[in-house]
Amino acid sequence: MEQLTQKQKILLVLAKRGSLTLEELERYTKIPRNSILKNLSELASEGKISRGWLHIGGKKYRKYSLKVSILRELGVD
Repeated sequence: MEQLTQKQKILLVLAKRGSLTLEELERYTKIPRNSILKNLSELASEGKISRGWLHIGGKKYRKYSLKVSILRELGVD
C-alpha cells in the first residue's frame, strides 16, 4: 500500500473531522508542528483549505477547514 503524503493526511483528517486547530491536526496526523505549518501554508496557497479564527474562553485559536470545492472533489459533500 502506498504511503500517504503529509498533505494527503492533513486533507483526509480535515475531511473526516471538519475544522481543526493546529494542535488537533498535530494529534490526529502525528506530523511535527513545523511540517504541518509548512503544508498548511502550501494547501492554503493552492486554494484547498481556508483559515479562520476560533474564540474559546477569551483565547483565539487558528482553525483550518477544507474548502467546499475540495470536499466535492473527494466525494465527501
